[in-house]
Amino acid sequence: LSGGLDSAVVAAMAVKALGSERMHLLHLYERDSQPIHRLHANMFAEQLGCMLISSSISNLLRSAGSYSLLPIHLVPFRRLRAEIVQFARKNVVKVEKDSVLISRLNAEADSWEAKANAYAMAKHRIRMMLIYQYAEAHNLMVIGAANRTEWLTGTFTKFGVDHCADIMPIIHLYRSEVEDLASYLEIPEYICEKAADADVLPGLEDKEQLLGDIKLVDKVLMAVEGKENDQISIDGIDQEFIGRIMELMRLSEPMRASPFHLER
Repeated sequence: LSGGLDSAVVAAMAVKALGSERMHLLHLYERDSQPIHRLHANMFAEQLGCMLISSSISNLLRSAGSYSLLPIHLVPFRRLRAEIVQFARKNVVKVEKDSVLISRLNAEADSWEAKANAYAMAKHRIRMMLIYQYAEAHNLMVIGAANRTEWLTGTFTKFGVDHCADIMPIIHLYRSEVEDLASYLEIPEYICEKAADADVLPGLEDKEQLLGDIKLVDKVLMAVEGKENDQISIDGIDQEFIGRIMELMRLSEPMRASPFHLER
């Protein structure tokens, strides 16, 4: 339960289906996590009537060397780390905001982008390992909260907590559809009105800033999914925007491929 919309929707659905007494909710924060998400996770778990286990994974990430991948590990305050990341993106790497995700998926070896990607992705992989360890110790099933917009654009962590689960109840729903479902389930406004924050790298705290308007992104995905024509046109949407979303789909294809589905 990250404190964000997707996991809140899935938790609410699971409680309706199974009952609060059968749900175990975990919130695994670390030094870069925004405290507001932890507060919201606690508030929503209380509303659902579920116990929430909240624990820091900072020491595990530090022991794995994850924080040392970027020089921001020397900076004590999260706000300052966010400012450094924003400065580096604009002045060192010189990546425009609308190409950050493409740069991440196409980064050169040992570049700032590649190290930033490794820095961020390690967090969701550690979370996945701990959640499965907990589930196996208590004979439980892991429920994931990835949505289709994330899945198709590569805005998730391969083999991370947003990729590995026993079931993914909303993987077929685009983010805008999840928002509609959240309204139906009466998810609190303090969660619904927040930005879609992966909360893995300070300074990059709104997926909509990276992807663009979610409703437009979903409109493009619905139109192009399963088609190979690079010149698809959609009324009211810039061709360059369409091309960028299609490029994200192409570059993130290896993230969706299972090693068990590869040809011999």
